[in-house]
Amino acid sequence: MKKLPVVAITMGDPSGVGPEVCLKAVRVSRVRNVCLPLIVGDLKVLKLHARKMGLPGRLVSISPEKMNERAEKLAGAAAVLDLGNVAARDRVFGKIRAGLGRAAAGYIEEAVRQIQGGQVVGLATGPIQKEALQAGGYPFPGHTEMLAHLLKGGPPVMMLAHGRIRIAHISTHCSLREALRLVKRRRIVYAGRLLAEMLEVLDGRPPRIAVAGLNPHAGENGLFGSEEIREIAPAVKDLRREGISAEGPESPDTVFAKLRAGYFDGAVAMFHDQGHIAGKMVAFRFGGEDGNNVRGVNVTLGLPIIRTSVEHGTGFEIAGRGVADASSMVDAVVLAARIARRRMQGTRADE
Repeated sequence: MKKLPVVAITMGDPSGVGPEVCLKAVRVSRVRNVCLPLIVGDLKVLKLHARKMGLPGRLVSISPEKMNERAEKLAGAAAVLDLGNVAARDRVFGKIRAGLGRAAAGYIEEAVRQIQGGQVVGLATGPIQKEALQAGGYPFPGHTEMLAHLLKGGPPVMMLAHGRIRIAHISTHCSLREALRLVKRRRIVYAGRLLAEMLEVLDGRPPRIAVAGLNPHAGENGLFGSEEIREIAPAVKDLRREGISAEGPESPDTVFAKLRAGYFDGAVAMFHDQGHIAGKMVAFRFGGEDGNNVRGVNVTLGLPIIRTSVEHGTGFEIAGRGVADASSMVDAVVLAARIARRRMQGTRADE
């Protein structure tokens, strides 16, 4: 039997839809064909969610080093690295509690330890509740910042990925006023370089990337703002000097349509909503005959580990109802495994 890589999946906030989408995703053939998925979480919480929503299948507590030797016995079961860190009083649905924030942080910390120990090749994260995280004593605005702190890596860059749509962001969770201040040549070059490196891993060839402008029509030669002249165009020249095929500043109102059409392999957005609105217009479908379909993956660039994530929140309003769509979690786990496989192939080719 072919040995598959182990991908850790953190359960997210125990009272949100994270446990549900994890339980659904690990039984999907697309996931099981490329990796051995291991949920890092609380076994009793997962059993509660499975029972409440009538989710089928066994749940098995296991350590990562046993995953491959027991792979055949785990067929059809959900493998769980059980931290047992949720008190009985906190096994609830749709509630913000400090204890649940601490528990969610514990899953992230344990997954990082497993990756650093070589038992796991990558991490796909379920959604956390940021208010609960901070109430639990973790002063981070989200996963990305917490992982950067734990791993002591360079500044992380968020990439939204779905099909042809691969968008890196200069800034993420901050006010628009602060985001505008962060549109700097050095940051653009850094994000563009990381994006190009990841796209080459995924596609197996040097990519062509676009760099979006900030202002309407990319500033119209300074008529609507000077950031394109002062910061963005020089950054594009710097990327080209590094041997990266980069175009820009591209008008923000057309660049993502060009990306979708295949003119580019990826794009750099100047702030969170510029990239996310474009990406989620393609990846999210609401109100269809089969309900909502949420696709897309958040990939963190610039970390020394592989980290992907769902592109949705904790869904407290639907937690416990069994209606959460696991498509984004499936995409996240499959992409983490794909990146790991491509990097391993690259390493062997270099040896």
